[in-house]
Amino acid sequence: MSQFSAGCLIFRLDVSFFGWMSHFSAGCLIFRLDVSLFSQLSKFSAGCLIFRLDVSFFGWMSHFSAGCLNFRLDVSFFGWMSHFLAGCLIFRLDVSFFGWMSHFSAGCLIFRLDVSFFGWMSHYFPSFLNFRLDVSFFGWMSHFLAGCLIFRLNVSFFGWMSHFSAGCLIFRLDVSFFGWMSHFSAGCLIIFPAFEIFGWMSHFSAGCLIIFPAF
Repeated sequence: MSQFSAGCLIFRLDVSFFGWMSHFSAGCLIFRLDVSLFSQLSKFSAGCLIFRLDVSFFGWMSHFSAGCLNFRLDVSFFGWMSHFLAGCLIFRLDVSFFGWMSHFSAGCLIFRLDVSFFGWMSHYFPSFLNFRLDVSFFGWMSHFLAGCLIFRLNVSFFGWMSHFSAGCLIFRLDVSFFGWMSHFSAGCLIIFPAFEIFGWMSHFSAGCLIIFPAF
């Protein structure tokens, strides 16, 4: 099974091992098991069992994951793909320019080109080339990014989603409050609105407004 995306041919092989669904992509074999528990859809990936329940409310698509119910509505406006998430309407338009994949989001046009080099997955982002290789080590999911190998393990503790990255265990809980997206990380609750100002992406974090260009 191969897919051609933005001028890049990506090979993918889906195989099955005793009820497991694995895919071999870019030289890395990733095991994934999709099971159903009382109408819940869970996936067992890289040693971590994540429960997810997808339900629908009057055209809304919501998913219940790790104890948090997130509502999401996908609608289309004249070729635009927008999603309504937690009280905030975000417009997104995906277009293609000569093998480039770009997305137009909230007044900012971002170009992205995905290419593959001998099992490496790289993306070309505004004038600089980033190489990324995803590999798996005994239930760990690591990615090799720009000469640095970062290990990451996603596990779940009683509704918490934590990630183990580079020897440090960080707990994170994502919740939403009336259009605000907050995350609870390492004992500190950070609430911030994510919005864009004339192509700039800003986030309000811990009482400080940080504005930066999104590219």
